[in-house]
Amino acid sequence: RIIRRCVEKKPERRFQSASDLAFAIEALSTTSSVTSAGAIPQVVEPKATRTWLPWAAAALGALALIAAAWMVGRRSTTKPQPKFTRLTYQQGYPSNARFAKDGQTVVYSAQWNNDPLQIYSVRTEFPQSTKVDLPSAALLALSSSGDMEVAVHPVSESWFMYGTMGQAQMTGGTPRAQEREVIAADYAPNGKTLAVARRANRKVQLEYPEGKVIYTTAGYLDYVRVSPSGKEVAIAEHPVYGDDRGWVSVVDETGTHKQLTQEFGTVQGLAWSRAGSEIWFTAADVTTDRHLFGVSLSGKQRPILTMPQGARLLDIAADGRVLLSVERQQPEITGIDPETGKELRGLEWFDASLMGDISQDGKAIAFLEWGGPAGPLYLEVYRKLDGSAPVALGPGAQPRFSPDGTFVAGPLLTRPPQVVLNPIGTGESRRLPAGEITSLKSVAWFPDGKHLLLTGAGEGQPLRTYEMDLDGGKPQPLGPADFIGVAVSPDEKRIAGRHASGEAAVFDLETQKLQAVPGIEPSEALAKWTEDGKALLVYAATPREAHIYRVDAATGMRTLLQTVEPRDKTGSMLPMRLAYAERTKTYVYSTVRILGTLYVAEGLE
Repeated sequence: RIIRRCVEKKPERRFQSASDLAFAIEALSTTSSVTSAGAIPQVVEPKATRTWLPWAAAALGALALIAAAWMVGRRSTTKPQPKFTRLTYQQGYPSNARFAKDGQTVVYSAQWNNDPLQIYSVRTEFPQSTKVDLPSAALLALSSSGDMEVAVHPVSESWFMYGTMGQAQMTGGTPRAQEREVIAADYAPNGKTLAVARRANRKVQLEYPEGKVIYTTAGYLDYVRVSPSGKEVAIAEHPVYGDDRGWVSVVDETGTHKQLTQEFGTVQGLAWSRAGSEIWFTAADVTTDRHLFGVSLSGKQRPILTMPQGARLLDIAADGRVLLSVERQQPEITGIDPETGKELRGLEWFDASLMGDISQDGKAIAFLEWGGPAGPLYLEVYRKLDGSAPVALGPGAQPRFSPDGTFVAGPLLTRPPQVVLNPIGTGESRRLPAGEITSLKSVAWFPDGKHLLLTGAGEGQPLRTYEMDLDGGKPQPLGPADFIGVAVSPDEKRIAGRHASGEAAVFDLETQKLQAVPGIEPSEALAKWTEDGKALLVYAATPREAHIYRVDAATGMRTLLQTVEPRDKTGSMLPMRLAYAERTKTYVYSTVRILGTLYVAEGLE
C-alpha cells in the first residue's frame, strides 16, 4: 500500500512530504509488531513471481532512509536553549553592569538591602560580590583599560538617575569629577573617547565625543552605547521627560539621527551585538515585562528572547554572552488617616501604580496605572479611601482633580500628544489637541475649572508653560520662555514654577514679572498653593524618604508638615510620589521597588 502510494501517477495521491512517509512507515511497523505478537500467521501459497518486488523493496528502503534523515535533520536544526548563570543573590536593584576586558569579571552598581548605591565586582565562575572602595555612586561606563566612569551622589529622577560624572579605578579612591548632571555614558572602542548623555539648558543632550553636542531632546536619553566601529551611538530615546516609554535610535558622528524601532510602552537597556550589525534591546509594548529584541541599522526588528519575568539588557561580551538583570516590580500606594494615624495599605491596583492627586476633602485619590490591562496610553484610576474598589476612568497619565472634583485631567501620550478630561461618574471623556506641543509633561487646573496650565515643549524646543481654554482654542504660551509654571494661585493672579536656572519663582500675571522664592531646593517639587494663597506645598522626596513642607512664597520660611518613610526600602530606586490634602491633613504616597538579579546568558543568537 505504501509503495503504491509512492508511485501513484497523480501527484495529489502521493505522500506530500517525507514526514508523511515516515509516519506511514512507523504505523506499518507498529501494526506488524502487534500482529506477530498476538496472531497465528497463515501460510499462503505463492502466486506467480512478480518481477517488480525487488525494485519496490529497494525504493521503499530508500524512502525510509530519506524520512529518517529528515527526522534527524529536524531535530539537529532545533535551536539549543540558552544557558543562564546567576551572578547575584542579594535583595535589591542593580542599576548598571558591564563585562570587564577579561570577559569573566562583571563590574556593577547596585542598591542591596537597605544599603546605599555602591560599586561591586563579581566573577562569573564564582558569584561572590566584592564591594569597590568608592563613595556611593552609579556605574556609567567601563573602558578596556579598566577605567570607570561613575555618577557620584546620583539623584533619582523617575526612571533614570543623574549625577556628577567622575573617573575612578577598581582599586578605589575618590573619583575625579568631570561633568555635571550626566545620565549615561560609554567608552568608544579606543578606550579613551566618551559618549555622554546629560541634562543641560532644560533639555537632554548627547555628546560625542564628550563636549561636542550631536543631538538634543526635550524628553530624555539613556543607555548610551558606542558602536564597535566607533562611528555611531545607539540610545534609548524617551519623548516624555521622566517616562520610560520610547524607542531605539542611532546617531552618527555628524549628528545624523535615525529612529530604528516603533514606540514601546517601556524600553530600558541596550547594547551592540557581537558582530555590530544589530542593536539588542529590552522593551515591552503593553506590559511592564520587557523582552529581548534585535534591530538592524536598516530598522529590521526581530525577537530574540521572551521571558516570563521582565528583563533589562546591560551588556554583551566579545564572545556573545549577554548580561541581563531579571526584574520584578513591586508598587505600593499607602495612605495615612490623620485622625487615627492608621495606615491605609494596598491602595495600588496592578503591578505599576503611581500616585497622582488627592481630592480636597481627602476622601479619594486619582492615580496612574501603567501595568496589567492599562495598555500603551496608561489608565487614570479613581479610588475612594473608604475601602471601595478602584475605578478605571479612561486612558491618560498623571491625573489631576478638577476644582469641583468632577473630572481628572492629564496628558494623553498619543503622537501628537493630547489633553484628556475623564469624568468621575457619568459623562464622556474629552480629548483636546495640544497644538504645537510635541512633548507634554504635565497638566494643572486653574481655580475657575475652565482653563488648564500645561508644561510642554514644541518640536526642538525646551520646556515652557502654556494656557489652554477648555471652551476651545489651541494652548497659548504663557509667561517667559525660560519659565516652567506648575501651579496657579487661588486668585489666579500668580503662577508658581521654576526659572530655567532651576530657581523657584512666582510669575505675576498682572505685572508680567518673576519673583524668586527663597529656600526651595532644585530637587524639591512644587506641588500647589495653600488655600490662603500665601504659601506653597513643597515635596522633598527621594526613593527612601520624603518630607512635606509649607513654604511662604514671599519670605521662603518653611514649616515641616509631615515626614514619610516607607517600611521596606529594599530596591526603592524611584522617588516617592506624594499627595497632601491641606484641609484634612491626609496624605498618600506611592513607592516602586524593583528587585533585580544579574544573570549571564549564553547561546542567544
